Amino acid sequence: MAHVFIVNENTFNIHLKYMFAGTGAKEFNCNFLRNEEKIECERILTSMIADISRVQEDDDIIFYLQQNNGKEGGFFGSFKIKKTPFLCDGTYLGEELDKKLPFRVEIKEGEVYSKGITERECLDSLKGIKHPSELCWSLIYRKLKGNRGCTMITNYEYEKIMKKIREKNNNNQIYGEAFEYDKLNNIIIDAKKIDTYIGKKESLDIKERLMYKVNKGQSCEPHLQAYIMQNYKEIKDIFVDEIDINWIGNEVSCGVGMQSIDAVFIQENEKEVYIHLCELKDEELYKNQFIENQINKYIEWMKDYIVPTYNKKVILCPVIICKKISEKARKNTIMKDEKLHKELNERFRYESLEHIDISNIKFIEFEIKNNEIKFERNKVYG
Repeated sequence: MAHVFIVNENTFNIHLKYMFAGTGAKEFNCNFLRNEEKIECERILTSMIADISRVQEDDDIIFYLQQNNGKEGGFFGSFKIKKTPFLCDGTYLGEELDKKLPFRVEIKEGEVYSKGITERECLDSLKGIKHPSELCWSLIYRKLKGNRGCTMITNYEYEKIMKKIREKNNNNQIYGEAFEYDKLNNIIIDAKKIDTYIGKKESLDIKERLMYKVNKGQSCEPHLQAYIMQNYKEIKDIFVDEIDINWIGNEVSCGVGMQSIDAVFIQENEKEVYIHLCELKDEELYKNQFIENQINKYIEWMKDYIVPTYNKKVILCPVIICKKISEKARKNTIMKDEKLHKELNERFRYESLEHIDISNIKFIEFEIKNNEIKFERNKVYG
């Protein structure tokens, strides 16, 4: 799996010298991870924690260097994730970066090339493009929305970008334990001196804060998303047994508007690809919650933009993850109404295509039990 981290001319060199990547916000106060303090930007910071929590050891990363002083933005890569992400206190290398990047991850040498490719070459060029699905939509949407300092890209998109980078460099890699950014020539060079990253590393575990928010009856959808990114392997009811999970994503953009899928997981073997499209709800799922249109949009977008990038059978699997419904409230919910649920699943059935199947929707409930967060599929209704 691959991710793109945004840097500027100043921060790029610091990232390469100390071999780390990071993201953050102007307002930095993550005390909510450790206590009950409520802060204004908790939702934004928690979304950033969700972003970086999907990053895993040995994932690939590409740096996007923002345009500056008339110089076009570009993509440089690629590097490997060395260890799992952590929380930085914001002071280590803060002056050098001239910005706060509390959410960080160490990196190591990957497939590194000196020259990058421009934004135009990566996102705008139609050279060799035969179908819209072949464009790098993850980054096009990120550019349109102007957000996400840490953006996941599909495996297909990563290979397309790296193919262009290899061609730009005539397949000549550069090697080293650390690197530098040559601003004058706009290239990466191997570092003459290795600067070891020695900053303090704290846990980004969102579990305690999620449980606190649930117990208080407070809105916590970003916290739920972050927890799932950190612990998705525990939610076995989502996945198909004995097939590797080779891609995960949160807030996966699926349109030029603000539409995004809360969580996506992809499993793949030699014959099939399972794409799980997860809609998250931090409350009980009532009849009047309008989920049908949302999931239909996700499925249609996947059929048009992601399915064509595979040359094997694709199974699209819609999933609803919501708070466990009390027995008292269950009679008023979609979970209890078996007829409504059956009708809903019927509406999710599309005309059969040669290499696309759409499975019945799954309902998975979560609850806090014995100071643990438990996820369980409602097998009667989904």
